[in-house]
Amino acid sequence: MDDAGGSLRRARRYRVALASAVALVFAWVITARAQTAAAPTQTVRFSVFSAKPIEDLAWVARPGGVLQKLVFQPTARSARAEYRGPMPLRFVDAATAAVVAEATIPAGLREVLLLFTPAAPGQNGLRYQVAVLEDSTSRQAPGTLAILNLSGLALDGVINTQKVALKAGLNPPVPVVRAAKITLSTTVKGRSYQSFAGSVTLGRSERALLVLFPPFYEGAKEVQSRMLVDLPPGSAPPLGGPKRIEK
Repeated sequence: MDDAGGSLRRARRYRVALASAVALVFAWVITARAQTAAAPTQTVRFSVFSAKPIEDLAWVARPGGVLQKLVFQPTARSARAEYRGPMPLRFVDAATAAVVAEATIPAGLREVLLLFTPAAPGQNGLRYQVAVLEDSTSRQAPGTLAILNLSGLALDGVINTQKVALKAGLNPPVPVVRAAKITLSTTVKGRSYQSFAGSVTLGRSERALLVLFPPFYEGAKEVQSRMLVDLPPGSAPPLGGPKRIEK
């Protein structure tokens, strides 16, 4: 029982830390549920990701449309989908049709990645909060690596031979062409601790997004991570064999 209780407490602390990090980083993303009746229509293409795939969400592509299941992938972005309608874009429980997540996509964005994380307790009754990341080729070109730091830690290190100091949130893409080796550390009380070490190999026209989540254990220095490799919108499919991702 003690082990089970400890696991539950660690899981709760992790959810609270992650929710706090996402809320701080993406404070500019509007998540208010109130919308005016005359909200303008927007057309956006989006993909979704969650550190733990979610199985019970649905959405409609157009107002008044038929509910369709939202399919998450365990180690990659989902297939891209298109939504045309007013904001927010709402996601519902597939069984009850209750709204459990919302994304308000700023006007002018046409390609976005929606990152789902557990909502903080009392967040308008929503089950998930959704961070909106611009996903266009102009924001991140092929042959680059971007890092989304949701770890809550101050991190620095090297990508190949380039030194980096990560801010909280989305950091500028770094050119890596076909491969990157990443090593990141955090400093606590004057002592440096390795927080992440990994590598990625890209196919032609591919790009990578490294998402860093808080450590699983409170006080730990090693972050959790997901490496998302994709083809930007409009890119040709890669030639040769499948991509390789190592850690």
